[in-house]
Amino acid sequence: MKNLLLMLLLTVAAHGQNVSYTASTESFPNPERGFYRYSSSGSSSTTYSFLSSSTLNSYRAQNHTVILRMFYLQQFVASPISSTFLANMQTDFNTIRNAGMKVMIRFAYSNSESAAVLDATKAQTLAHIQQVAPVIQANRDVIASYQYGWIGAWGETYYTSQGADYGNEDYNSYTATQWANRKEILDAMLNSTPAEIPVQVRYLQYKQRFYPNGHSRVGFYNDSFLGTWGDSGTFSVNSSTSAPSNTESTYLTTQTDILPMTGETNMINAPRTNCSNAVLEMNKYNWSLINRDYLTANITNWTSNGCFAEMERRLGYRFELTNSSFANNVLTLNLTNSGYANVYRARKAFLVLKNTTTNVEYSVEISNDIRTWKKGTAIQLTKDVTGSVPAGNYQLYLNLPDPLLSNAMYSIRCANTGTWDATKGFNNLNQTVVVTGGSSGNPVGPDPVLSNPVVTSPIVSSPTLAVEILFVNNSTLVITNLPSQNFSIKVYNLSGRIRARSTDLSGLRRGYYVVKLECNGAVYTKNIYKQLY
Repeated sequence: MKNLLLMLLLTVAAHGQNVSYTASTESFPNPERGFYRYSSSGSSSTTYSFLSSSTLNSYRAQNHTVILRMFYLQQFVASPISSTFLANMQTDFNTIRNAGMKVMIRFAYSNSESAAVLDATKAQTLAHIQQVAPVIQANRDVIASYQYGWIGAWGETYYTSQGADYGNEDYNSYTATQWANRKEILDAMLNSTPAEIPVQVRYLQYKQRFYPNGHSRVGFYNDSFLGTWGDSGTFSVNSSTSAPSNTESTYLTTQTDILPMTGETNMINAPRTNCSNAVLEMNKYNWSLINRDYLTANITNWTSNGCFAEMERRLGYRFELTNSSFANNVLTLNLTNSGYANVYRARKAFLVLKNTTTNVEYSVEISNDIRTWKKGTAIQLTKDVTGSVPAGNYQLYLNLPDPLLSNAMYSIRCANTGTWDATKGFNNLNQTVVVTGGSSGNPVGPDPVLSNPVVTSPIVSSPTLAVEILFVNNSTLVITNLPSQNFSIKVYNLSGRIRARSTDLSGLRRGYYVVKLECNGAVYTKNIYKQLY
């Protein structure tokens, strides 16, 4: 009997099994895509309008995972941003993170083209960009994009009080110096913020002139989508009804392949704003996010004419599992991306193998960048798990986690029925397989809970933020908001032995570690868990 059972197990291992998946038409929340919601810090110079946890929770319940946050700085048009305002920004980011949301950010000095002062001088703006940079760095995990604002009403870089520096309105009349001044603002944004945060510009002309060879971080936002005059200057046209040239149309399609395309409509402009055309242009130009709050007339029309539900499902990426097979320790997984766009921020994919006897989970990288999972194409992943886990029986899952956040709400869900594990943030492949051979393996560890974890985070000045130590991509310590650049790092194992003295922890073995950072006489401590992917 034992020999017969062994033969059956070996036969299953060799020939494996095939599983087919059913695509779902359900709308559900997924990170960095869909209809976004608008918010602002308020236009008052004396009060700050904080984000509400209950409001953000209600947005997520409606399948919205991103907000646009406008930070209005009119009270600082001729002075540094106060530490109170910077601390208020941090409070907002904390609220966003706790709600499982992300945010597109933009800065502006006025919310009306008739304001007495529309924006600050170039020198003051450059100083402000440096002031907010540490706040952005500390919250890069929840910032979906950083929009090129700062100039003009609403930060749309059109109307401005600084005509000598920037030129006024029509970008076809800017001088070479004014173009250079505008580029200086954008360069300052790019150079002062983390590489993983994409930056968005309003007009094609900006990226074409500033970076004629392209730029890997610069996408677009279009706040006159489907409008007249080439979407109010998004495209270069010579009449209100002109279509963009094939050159510009192709340029926008190419430049948003793995960069964000977001924005809003601002007018009824049939037939372009009609359902039949709106979905075509969303798909053509790789739309990931569009404003749910404006223009409400278009939202109403899309809802009554039946395309809102499709937009809700297909804005951004939408991965659908097709089938999978497992034989001779090799998984083959097929899926498609039926969304309007591709993923625009890098993240990896992992095959999680859960031992059905011990319940120990093992994580094995199966794709190092899912931005390559292009829309409208067949995607096939293969992984040989020989030597990655001990021999045994395993349940298989696909995990598409955020590289900077462990919260399951930030993992990507595939659009299938009967596959989503909301607690883990895993996609269940509904495969129970036999792995032969094997090794000791490297189990997925929970966030470590160490005895007497001491975390000292004193407040530093300008901006008022706590020192933060992040463990990024399972390899690197990223430290923000230090009061000084003179610091030392020691990384201890649980036996109290020093295993590293730098921010590069790629050479450490799997396990629990304690990071101790000393700066200006203060000690900052971080408990981490190192996995081997």
